[in-house]
Amino acid sequence: MYGIKLLLALVVISGIIAYVGDKIGMKVGKKRLSLFGLRPKYTSIIITVTTGILIALTSLILLMAASEDVRMALFDMEAMLERLSYLNQSLSTKNKELADLRTDIDDKVSSLVLLREDKQSLEKNLSNLKSEYQVVEDKKLKLESKVEKLNLQKEALTKQVDNLAYNISLFGKRYLSSLTEDIIYNKGDILATKSVNLQQSKSKIKNEVDQLLETANTLAINNGIKEEANNFVLDYNQQELDKVLEILNNKDDKAVLRLIVAKNTLKNESVAINFDLYQDYRVYQKGEVILEGNLSLSNKLSKLEEELSEVLDTLHQKSIEDGMLTDNKRKTRGFSLSVVSSILTQVSATEEIRNFRIIAIDDIWRSDNLNDKIDIRLIGD
Repeated sequence: MYGIKLLLALVVISGIIAYVGDKIGMKVGKKRLSLFGLRPKYTSIIITVTTGILIALTSLILLMAASEDVRMALFDMEAMLERLSYLNQSLSTKNKELADLRTDIDDKVSSLVLLREDKQSLEKNLSNLKSEYQVVEDKKLKLESKVEKLNLQKEALTKQVDNLAYNISLFGKRYLSSLTEDIIYNKGDILATKSVNLQQSKSKIKNEVDQLLETANTLAINNGIKEEANNFVLDYNQQELDKVLEILNNKDDKAVLRLIVAKNTLKNESVAINFDLYQDYRVYQKGEVILEGNLSLSNKLSKLEEELSEVLDTLHQKSIEDGMLTDNKRKTRGFSLSVVSSILTQVSATEEIRNFRIIAIDDIWRSDNLNDKIDIRLIGD
């Protein structure tokens, strides 16, 4: 926009100057004026030339006033040419540097492409390595778990071996002790027996059980078991005793409580016991005939002993069938001395074959000793 205005201004000013010059030339021509003594014709030419010079000077002055670049072009042309040459050289240098830079960039781009390919390859290898590492780690964890289980099994086996060695050692000691020391109780021996009335209070039932334990403890000490510091040589499970008391408290009538030796016991050991519980009831009434048969009475004592032994075996079998309790050897004791004496007295009086009857001389309960409450009577044929 500024250039258009400047051109318009030059055109207008040049037109004005030409118009003025033309008017001056016409007046000079008409009046045939002369400058510097020259002919009018030449004077007109001089005015025309001067008008043209004025137009050119005016244009230049206007352009110089309007633009610094025009002033530089008019007065600093050589410097501008030198600068232009320098700039051209600089441009050539920059272009060369730019070309080199582009070449370098292309090389860098190629290297970058290669690096990206290498990166992708490395990432793929890394992913594979991670997968392999995870597989190895899983195997390692499994092996560690197996090792831990094996260590636990080793510890358990070590404990078992130690326990076995201890048991073997203990068994050896017990075996040697059994060879050199007397066994006071055999496994299954009945240490003590008591019939408990279950119709009384719980405290009285517990007292009777405690008395049974005290009685058994005294019997064990009297039989040769070495006393402990607390003068108590029985060894039992308290939970088992509590269970027995619970059963006794929930039953009626009477019950038989037996203390059974749990293992062979030497004199230097405590007596391990188990609890054996039975219902107690009356098996025979007073005066009831328990067994009857016949005896071939002989003066020979050996013959009499054989017959009495057979009678005892028959009595033992029948009493078990009727509900009597036996000891661990499932045998009853022989007839009492008074019974045998009575039989011998009767035998000495006669040699006839006689029948016999075994009679209950009192009510007999399961917990009673059968031989203490019976009598054998000989009667005629």
